[in-house]
Amino acid sequence: MLHFFRDNRKKLAAENRFSRYLFYVIGEIFIVIIGILLALQVDNWNTQRAEREEGRVFMERLKNEFLDNRAQMVQKIEMRSRALASARELMRFIDGETGEMPASRVDSLLAIALPVYTFDPSLGVLNQLTSTDKLTLIRNESLNDKLSIWNAMIEDFKEDEDMYNSFNHNQFRPFLYKNYNGRNIINTRIQNRVINPILLASPKIVNEEIGFSPHAVSPEVLRGSMEFESYLAFIISWLSLINTQSQGILDHIDSVIAIIDQEVSIGA
Repeated sequence: MLHFFRDNRKKLAAENRFSRYLFYVIGEIFIVIIGILLALQVDNWNTQRAEREEGRVFMERLKNEFLDNRAQMVQKIEMRSRALASARELMRFIDGETGEMPASRVDSLLAIALPVYTFDPSLGVLNQLTSTDKLTLIRNESLNDKLSIWNAMIEDFKEDEDMYNSFNHNQFRPFLYKNYNGRNIINTRIQNRVINPILLASPKIVNEEIGFSPHAVSPEVLRGSMEFESYLAFIISWLSLINTQSQGILDHIDSVIAIIDQEVSIGA
């Protein structure tokens, strides 16, 4: 088409037919402009298609990251629930609802109630999106909003976890080690395999038993301690609070996964 206009333009110029010449000049310019616009549009389509594909890949990676975080949160809720149940049974022991309780049972309950089970989410994919300004690849506003507040939610949650962790290590454990028998609690934990499996590629068994202490300590020491009663009350209330907050985070994770599934299915 461009050759047609160019050849006729040259012929008309030679024949000195200016009006017709001008027509073909304008036609030639028009064809060039159309070609440029089409090339730009094709390039724009290719760019958009590449961005959609990159966004889809990131959403798949985000989904896997949030699925991993969900599995970890479910596990931590279950662990804290067991610790909470143990603390409540110890409180019933203090209240005289269980009658006498053998030291082995108290040791077992303390072994379950003592550990701190923290949520340690993976943030690599989301942080990569944020640090490289790739969040713009995710066009769904609702998903973008939920991803934008995720780190802040985790920071707020970790503050409460850190407070409980500080209480557990700086107050509750020193009290037990001073007034009860820490060795028996630790050995019971090892026997019952109460360990935190995070970062283990496969299930491991901790079997380095340290034996039980020859120094007998009656559970009645704890039963008659108002300080121990107060610590148990704190543990029960705090674990209940953290598990309630955990459910909120779990709901947030589920909503993120649901939106990603919807977006990926639409783009498929």
